[in-house]
Amino acid sequence: MMRRQTTVIGSLVVVMAGLVAVSLLVWTGALPIKGPGFAQAEETVAYTPPPCPPEGATTVDLASLTINVYNGSETVGLASNVEEVLTDAGLTVVTAADWPQGEYKGNVQIMASEAGLAGAYSMTQIFPDSTVQIDTTLEPADPTVSVVLGDEYAHTVLPADEIQLLGSGQAIAAPDNCVAASSAAKEG
Repeated sequence: MMRRQTTVIGSLVVVMAGLVAVSLLVWTGALPIKGPGFAQAEETVAYTPPPCPPEGATTVDLASLTINVYNGSETVGLASNVEEVLTDAGLTVVTAADWPQGEYKGNVQIMASEAGLAGAYSMTQIFPDSTVQIDTTLEPADPTVSVVLGDEYAHTVLPADEIQLLGSGQAIAAPDNCVAASSAAKEG
């Protein structure tokens, strides 16, 4: 009887020691395990249609714009790199910093007040596949244009020599799904 108890208790101690060892390996990360496979809801962002450019608007001289460049991604130095390209092209960049609103999940978003929409749409020549939105943090008469580089930004800014070739006075085509700027400002 004593021998049987010793065998059972010894076996339990060995199993418990093994479980403790495996637990420590998992806890320290030395032994990776798969998660339980629970589904997590994907983050969805509400679609905001772009504002329409002013009626009969034409592109402006890009050198006359006051531009902010913001990094809305986790890529270090992104805003500074784009600032360098823009200043090499003769544009005025007053701010190159992380975006105050955190992370932007997208390519490039160009933001301006209602007064800066022609400038914002002019900046879309420099950043292919960018979107324009109303910046509700600016006064409606502020012509400042902000460029937000998102986590999907693929370094698509035109080179400085090509930016210098862009002219002003070209008609700005309204996007198909745009809304009146006053409506876009209320939605933003």
